Amino acid sequence: MTAMKRSLQFTALTLAATFLLSGCASMSKSECMSANWEDVGIRDGAAGRPEEYLIEHSKACAEVQVTPDRNAWLKGREHGLERFCVPYRAYQVGESGGAFDSGVCEGFDQERLQNAFERGRDVNRLQSELSSLDSQIRDIRAQLEKKDLEQKERERLAYDLGQLEYQRRDAEDHLEHARDRARSL
Repeated sequence: MTAMKRSLQFTALTLAATFLLSGCASMSKSECMSANWEDVGIRDGAAGRPEEYLIEHSKACAEVQVTPDRNAWLKGREHGLERFCVPYRAYQVGESGGAFDSGVCEGFDQERLQNAFERGRDVNRLQSELSSLDSQIRDIRAQLEKKDLEQKERERLAYDLGQLEYQRRDAEDHLEHARDRARSL
């Protein structure tokens, strides 16, 4: 590897590490200095952040000697939770493969939120299953295109392909059913 390539790789890695490390704080110094704590609370509540998240803001803002206004933040967080603690949002978190801490939504309909989250997780699982089946189908089709394939192997692959396509249709039906169930949230 040339010295120039090593230098470029080192620079790229350094920039990536700096970027990652700068993203660790919950707020930047300038955000701390100009924060409307009720608005910050609304944002955090809408993101489903737990009450303990205020500690992260305290740590981030300590460098500039700013102390978060706990009461304003809590008031804002409650308003933000009204956006987060709804069935459709719980469903979206499940569908995207995220984790939903229903404890954050204390005082809201926990059972309904958990049900919506589970429906989203079902859709996510079925989408992953379809993706896996599609990949297997592509692999078998690619193998079947080989010219030097023995007849017996070609027949086995064709059989496997038929089975996978059947499983894929079945998974598509289950996915459509799961999405229909989610529409009734």
